[in-house]
Amino acid sequence: MKQAYLLYSESDAAKNQSFIEHLQQTGLQHDVTLTLLIEEQHDIIKATKDALFIWNRTRNAELAKQLEQLGRRVVNRSEVNHIANDKLRAMQLAILQGIPTVPRVLEQRLTADDFPIIVKSTGGHGGNEVFKCDTLEQFKTAKEKLTTYLIEPYIETNASDVRVWMIGEDIIGAVKRIGAPGDFRSNYTLGGSIEKFDLTAEQRTYVQRIQKAIKSDYIGIDFLHVTHDQLLFNEMEDPVGARSYYELFDKDLTELLWQHLLK
Repeated sequence: MKQAYLLYSESDAAKNQSFIEHLQQTGLQHDVTLTLLIEEQHDIIKATKDALFIWNRTRNAELAKQLEQLGRRVVNRSEVNHIANDKLRAMQLAILQGIPTVPRVLEQRLTADDFPIIVKSTGGHGGNEVFKCDTLEQFKTAKEKLTTYLIEPYIETNASDVRVWMIGEDIIGAVKRIGAPGDFRSNYTLGGSIEKFDLTAEQRTYVQRIQKAIKSDYIGIDFLHVTHDQLLFNEMEDPVGARSYYELFDKDLTELLWQHLLK
C-alpha cells in the first residue's frame, strides 16, 4: 500500500470531515493510504518522508515550498497556492493571459464619483473581508480592518458569479452562484443559491489559459457574472471548496481527483 498525505488546518479539517473521509476511502480503492496531517499539530517535514505525494489543502505556500525543496511532490504546487491566495497576483496573471478582469481603482485616484466601491483583502477567502462601501467614510472604516487590500468598482451583477472547477486541464463543472437576499456577495456557503452554468467556447479558453500558465492540479476560478456572455475574472481558489459541485453534478469528485493524481 502506497502512502500519501493530506494537509489541512485544524479549523478547515473540522469543516471538511466528510470530504476527507471520502477522499481516504477512494484512495484505498487505488491502493493508497491517505493520512490526514493537521498543520498546527504535526511536524509536516518529518512526517512526510515516505510520501507518494502531499496534498496541500492549507493556505501555507511557504510550507509547500519547503517540501518541494526536499524533492517531495506537492499538490497544488507552492506557486499555485501562493498566486491563488493573493488576489492581486491572481488578477495580474489573468491580465497577462489576456482575460477580461474586474478593473482596479487606485486609492490615490479615488474620488467621490467612484462610489460605490468594493474593498477586499488580498488574502481573504470564502467571502470574508469583503466590503461594499457607498461613501468615503465607509471606505476608511473598511480599510482599517484589512492589512493589504484591493479596491474595485461595484459592478451590478445581481449578486451573481460563476465558479469553475478544473482538475488538471479538464473543466469538470461550472455553476452560477446567486447571493442571499440583501447580500452583494454570491458565496453559496453564505446562504446563496446555485445552478449549473454552460461556459461558452471563449470562456472555456480563458480558464484553460490560466491552468496552463500555472500548471495546477485542482483549482477553482471565479468570475463576476455580468451577462451570460460577459464574465470578468475575479479570483482563484486553492484550496477550493466543492459543496456546490456535489449539489449539482453526479460524477464522483474524489474519483476524478485520484485518477488525475495517479496518472
